[in-house]
Amino acid sequence: MNIPVVLLKNASSTHTDPYTTHLAADPSCPNVIYHPFYVPVLEHTYFTKPILTAFEPFHEESSVANATTRFPYGGLIFTSQRAVEAFAAAVAQIFPQGGSNPSGNEQRILQCLKHLVIPLYAVGPATALSLDKIRAKHLPACRVLGGEDAGTGEMLAGLILGDYNASHRQAMTDITSKHHGTGHKKPLLFLTGAKHRDIIPVTLQSAPIEQKIGVEELVVYASTESRSFAADIATTFEANAAAPLRWVVIFSPTGEETLLRALGWLDDGTARIHGPDDPCWVSRNTFIASIGPTTRDYVKKKFGFEVDVCAEKPSPEGVRQGIEDFMRKRELLS
Repeated sequence: MNIPVVLLKNASSTHTDPYTTHLAADPSCPNVIYHPFYVPVLEHTYFTKPILTAFEPFHEESSVANATTRFPYGGLIFTSQRAVEAFAAAVAQIFPQGGSNPSGNEQRILQCLKHLVIPLYAVGPATALSLDKIRAKHLPACRVLGGEDAGTGEMLAGLILGDYNASHRQAMTDITSKHHGTGHKKPLLFLTGAKHRDIIPVTLQSAPIEQKIGVEELVVYASTESRSFAADIATTFEANAAAPLRWVVIFSPTGEETLLRALGWLDDGTARIHGPDDPCWVSRNTFIASIGPTTRDYVKKKFGFEVDVCAEKPSPEGVRQGIEDFMRKRELLS
C-alpha cells in the first residue's frame, strides 16, 4: 500500500530530514510504503542583531581561554530549528564577505566561540541534530543536551533543572572551574520566536530558591503563515487525490484553518467543522496526526475538530507509531 504523508513543515536544510528517514521502508511493515510531501506552512524572519550583541564581551582584548568566564550566560536554550537557524545566520555574519580574512575583532569572536564551554539545551531530536551541526563547526567545546530525552518544553525544563544545578554545585566546589568562575549562577539565554510558550522560563524561575535558574529571553525570529500555503497545499492534495488513504501531519496551530478549508471540512458560516451528517465525511480518505497536545488542543478548541492521532512522543518515530497503531485498529493496513 502506497500512503502519501503530507508534512506541514519545511524539510530540513542541513541534513536528511528525520521524517524522510523514519518514513522509509520498514521490514516489519513490508506492505506499506510512505511517500512524504513537505509543504511549508510558515515564513520566517530572522533577527540576528540581538544574538551578535550577546557576543559583545568577546570584543574585548583578553585571552580567549577566558571566553567562558567573560560570557554573561551559563548556557543557551533552543526549542525550534528556526532558533538554531537564526543563531547560525548570526555566526555567519561574523565572517567577512568576499572571502577576505577576518579582522582582528572578528577573529577574536570566532576564537572565543571555539573556546566557549557551556551547555546547549534543545527540545526534540530534530532541533538537537541541527544544533549539533552548528556546535561541531563553531562551538566544539560545548555539549548539546536534550534532544531525544526532551521532546517537550516541560521535559527540557526538568532536564535543565537537574543538569545545570548539578554543574553549578560542582563548579562551587572546584575553584579552577571555568564554567562559573565567579561562583554565582549565571542565567541561561533562551533563543525563541516572537510567539512561544513560557513553560521553560516559568519552570526554571519558579523552582525552589536553591534550584532557581534565571532566564533571559531573546526573540530571534518571527513566523507568519506562508503566502503560498493555500496554493501549495491544494496542489499537493491534487497530486495525490487518487490515493485511497493519506495522512497530514500538523506541527503548529498556524495554517490549520487553511488546511481544513482545503479539505472542505469547515462550514463557511461558522468556521467550525461540519456536523457528522455532512457528505464530506462519507468518503473521507484523509486523516490528521498532530505532533503533540498543544496543536491537538488548539484545533479542537478553535474548530471543533478531533485529530485522528496525537503522537505520544513528539518525534518522527512517535508520529509513525501513532499512525500505524491507528490504521491497525481501524484495519486499514492491507
